[in-house]
Amino acid sequence: MTRRNRTDSHPEKPRKGRGRKPSTEDERKDRVIQTRVPKDLESTLKDAAERKRMTVSHLIRNVLEDTFRLVDGIVADSSALVENVVRDARKLAATAQGEVRPVEKAGEKAAGSADASEPATQLEPVVTDPLESVDAWQDVIVNRPSQCASCGVELVRGQRAFRGLASQSASVGLSPALWLCPACIEKL
Repeated sequence: MTRRNRTDSHPEKPRKGRGRKPSTEDERKDRVIQTRVPKDLESTLKDAAERKRMTVSHLIRNVLEDTFRLVDGIVADSSALVENVVRDARKLAATAQGEVRPVEKAGEKAAGSADASEPATQLEPVVTDPLESVDAWQDVIVNRPSQCASCGVELVRGQRAFRGLASQSASVGLSPALWLCPACIEKL
């Protein structure tokens, strides 16, 4: 027995289309994309669409558009992050090589800056000896063990010692606290 095509069963009758005639390509605004989804995802989509009072098709379109916008935003933000990391790495390399670095002066506008909120900068040589960055020495009692920055003697809890105080621009590098023992403070 040979199978016959539906159109072969009545060759004299042309096949009728469903409903109205299809729109031309130019008249169609949106495109149809079909995909298979698991039952549980279908249920989730239908429930979410019903809650938002929209069709499943519109819900999926909105989710896709939002997802692509989010990804584009993340890519743009990560690009800016990479630029900042590269800039900071170059500053650290310059500091390690003893080159000059900019120091911000509060309340002043940077030379050639279009934004008045940006602080002015001036070049300051990088300090290679940590003791040179100390503005003052505070006489204190040691709580946590440390070492004298000059001679290396161990400073124990309860001992009198001197902690170095640095200005804001010098402490930006987040270097550890500098300590001097009483013998070394006398040599200053």
